Amino acid sequence: MKSPIRILLLEDDDNDAALIQSALAAEGVKCVTLCVKTKGEFLGALKSANLDLILSDYSLPAFDGFNALKLARDRCPDIPFILVSGKLGEELAIDALKSGATDYVLKDRLDRLVPAVRRALLEVKERLIRKKSDAKRKVANRKLVVLTQRLVEAQETERRKIARELHDEIGQNLTGIQLNLQALLQLSGGEVMKRRLEDCLNEVENLLGKVQDMSLDLRPSLLDDLGLESALVWLTNRQAALAGLHGKVHVAGLRHRLDPVIETECFRVAQEALTNVMRHAKAHEVNVDLRAKEGQLHLRVKDDGVGFDVTGRREIRLRGASLGLVNMKERSELAGGGMKLTSTPEQGTEVHAWFPLKWHILKN
Repeated sequence: MKSPIRILLLEDDDNDAALIQSALAAEGVKCVTLCVKTKGEFLGALKSANLDLILSDYSLPAFDGFNALKLARDRCPDIPFILVSGKLGEELAIDALKSGATDYVLKDRLDRLVPAVRRALLEVKERLIRKKSDAKRKVANRKLVVLTQRLVEAQETERRKIARELHDEIGQNLTGIQLNLQALLQLSGGEVMKRRLEDCLNEVENLLGKVQDMSLDLRPSLLDDLGLESALVWLTNRQAALAGLHGKVHVAGLRHRLDPVIETECFRVAQEALTNVMRHAKAHEVNVDLRAKEGQLHLRVKDDGVGFDVTGRREIRLRGASLGLVNMKERSELAGGGMKLTSTPEQGTEVHAWFPLKWHILKN
């Protein structure tokens, strides 16, 4: 059995109050009505009563429906408010709705009262359902962010482990083979054997170079040992040399090491941005600017390349940069910051990412 609707009725005319209650009862609306006549009684009811609906006359001695509406919206904004008046022109009705009234009913048209009440209560019910859904979605999104943060951390841990194994184990073994081949080359007297040893030595040297590059790409030890500034200088110089660019790095405002998560995410965004410059920009120069300002770390990677139309999503996809842009944006946002891309055809591209200087992992 449904509970009766709890209604606060602001009406100074007893006859009108009785007519309103009769109109509700005639349509089978079960309700408990608290009738008040003055501003003081109205305020008292707002503070103490548990309400589902407010019905209010417009014209009252020393008080009117607009003032009642303002008080109700200030104190209980989620409760429907319906004006029931004999004196409400079209302009006043529009003003009332703009001010937050749920609906209005004229006293000579009380047949509209019950439909208006039911519609208002239905809207409240739907609003509550949406709020619950939004709350559940926020909890789910928060859990997803936590899981994603943990995944990124696990990925970086695994990268660090593999990079060290490549450098310490495979790299050292290849270096040992290289030394042995060099020694055999000195001892070999046959020309055929010498050529074969030279070929093997060249293959080992190439493989050793690839292993070192893989180790650096996975996670440069410089980032862990010396920090973000040194790692960015190394990365920019390395990528610029590979692409035949002129690279510049400017750092300002960093007085100490940052949280490892911030350093890692900032480095990865810079790495992705520089990779895009190498692959797509056809640039001559790239500038990397890193500075701490007003509680945030700002990274800017700017090139003087061909640029593109940022609004032209299809062009970005054709150039193959779409996934990289999404990756940079997600990384910066997961760390509590954000990213903005600025580009103009023939005028270059700038990636601007920002991060909090202090970072705290989200928890369930």
